[in-house]
Amino acid sequence: MDSRTETSTMHSCAATGFFSTIFYQVFFLVMLSISMLVFTACSDSSSAPDDPNSGTLRVTVETIGGDTSPVGYTFMLQGVGSFETDANEEYTYNNVPEGNYTVELTQKANHCTVITQNPRTVQIIPGTIVDISFQVECKAIIRDRIVFLSNHEGAWSVYSNSVDQPEKVRIPQFNVSATWRPSVSPDGTKIAFVSTAQGFPLSQIWVMDADGTNFANITQDAQAHSEFPSWSPDGSQIAYHRYTPNGEGDIYVMNADGTDKRNVTNSSTGDWWPSWHPDGNRLAFHTIESGVPFYISTINVDGSGRQEVLRQPSLFFRNPSWSPDGSRLAFQCNIESNIWEICVANGDGSNPQNITNLGVAGRQHRLVSWSPDGNMLTFDSNRDGQENTFDIFVMNANGSGLSNLTNNMNSSSVMPFWSPVE
Repeated sequence: MDSRTETSTMHSCAATGFFSTIFYQVFFLVMLSISMLVFTACSDSSSAPDDPNSGTLRVTVETIGGDTSPVGYTFMLQGVGSFETDANEEYTYNNVPEGNYTVELTQKANHCTVITQNPRTVQIIPGTIVDISFQVECKAIIRDRIVFLSNHEGAWSVYSNSVDQPEKVRIPQFNVSATWRPSVSPDGTKIAFVSTAQGFPLSQIWVMDADGTNFANITQDAQAHSEFPSWSPDGSQIAYHRYTPNGEGDIYVMNADGTDKRNVTNSSTGDWWPSWHPDGNRLAFHTIESGVPFYISTINVDGSGRQEVLRQPSLFFRNPSWSPDGSRLAFQCNIESNIWEICVANGDGSNPQNITNLGVAGRQHRLVSWSPDGNMLTFDSNRDGQENTFDIFVMNANGSGLSNLTNNMNSSSVMPFWSPVE
């Protein structure tokens, strides 16, 4: 190598080393900045406590009750601005100028109540830290879980399962016997169910909190059975089936507290199993008519616009369930077989399809309910066990990905309802 080549090589190596050093210095500074931003975002939105004429405010929220992990809270600090914090966490606001301030919890979940004074007044003194705590009580809430009945502990009771963690969890305070058809309210805080509890001679609709407490008979109808409750999308009303002994009955609607009961279908046939459309204006239901296979119709809540959507001379359709977006109906049918299968059709009844395709004598799929996002379905079936032993299943809305959630051996789990709350 001659001297020019050697000199050029040395210059090249030196330049490479110089730029490498610059690159790593810039990379280090960028990563340090990102780390500082992440730390700031995770701790607070104010600067470090370095102003001798200011103080520090620390705010905590203690959540108690049935739901201890609700969505985040928003506070307003008078003259400074708003800030957010999660349940049971501390928020630190540094460099708050000296003075008196009002701190108000301005946003919380609807099922939560502030039980300490709100708003509160605090005095900021330079160089000091002021701690303030708010206590919030939140009702129990059922999020994205399947509520069902099971007798695997001997007596029938209400349980819930998660698709991700399929372990049966008993509703803790619930001890009402002779129960069926649970239905979770749109906000997840209440469960409507059917029972002959407390010696009431005819089946009635009851409502309880999600933890099984505060249950009450809301139909109080000594003349007729009341069954199959379905909540309106806003939770203010409940549709149900009412029938007198030895009668077929109609679809009724009442307020969620049991007041203002009114007959919606008012027909000579037997109208059963209402399902509320997400728009809050329509109901789907099936009809039992002498000499005719079951068929599914829709009707406006005011009783107008009754329309048959699924009816064929040799096929049975029953127990409809609207998808969360109202575009589809899931239901029981006997398409392609002589037993009950789970089927899905468009909301107007067009293009009905059998998505379980079991076709085994003595086996059936029943009582379907949609997941909150509309991507999955749950139902009960005796397909995996003895003829009189049922399990809770889930599958994708196209019938794929079938999974047995309960896997009962000598007991049954039936009547699943997927909580609308994600």
